[in-house]
Amino acid sequence: MRSGGKGSITPKLGRPPTTSIEDILDAAERVGLDNLTRAAVARELGVSDATIRHHVESIDRLYARASARVFGRLQLDAPEAQTWQEYLRVLADRFTALLKEFPGVEDYVLRGPYERITVDMFEAIIDELMQRDTRLDRKASHLLGSRLLTLTAALRPPRRNRYPGAVYPRSDLYEGQVGWTIEAFLVGADMLIANGQLPEAVPTPNAEWTHLDAADPSRH
Repeated sequence: MRSGGKGSITPKLGRPPTTSIEDILDAAERVGLDNLTRAAVARELGVSDATIRHHVESIDRLYARASARVFGRLQLDAPEAQTWQEYLRVLADRFTALLKEFPGVEDYVLRGPYERITVDMFEAIIDELMQRDTRLDRKASHLLGSRLLTLTAALRPPRRNRYPGAVYPRSDLYEGQVGWTIEAFLVGADMLIANGQLPEAVPTPNAEWTHLDAADPSRH
């Protein structure tokens, strides 16, 4: 490259590529929540790792934010479901479909810590359950809703086999197995509730929503 003199070419000190948190979350989804690394997201966007760090301080935080946005697509209203059991069946079917579309979000649901938008969604599920059965208090609704989601997430077979020689359930059997297990959970819970055996909620680590009763005396 020539420098100095007439007709010389002077390199431009261009600004590095810019991006936004929405761009980063979009890229995280394209990379895949189960393969998420800061370097992979940076490559996807054509920016540096430092640019990603500027917007999101850690890979754990990036995973949580991306997962919360994906989980936020779970439709919670189901006016066609008249009973709490019907409501949870609908929710399980929707969540199973979401897990298939976005592998990796199950770890977020199982372990947290949860973003505020997710906590609000959990609260909405509790309200949906209580509206359908006056026997259910907040603690019982909390346990029913949380176990429905975590049970569905736990049944999702991982993409990567960490144990040589192990065989995961065939993908064509996955939805049927989830459906059977969820039905067994609902039938058993219904029998216990009918006998007046409401559960006591046990706080889950890093799940703020399980402590709402303690935070608000009016909810005891």
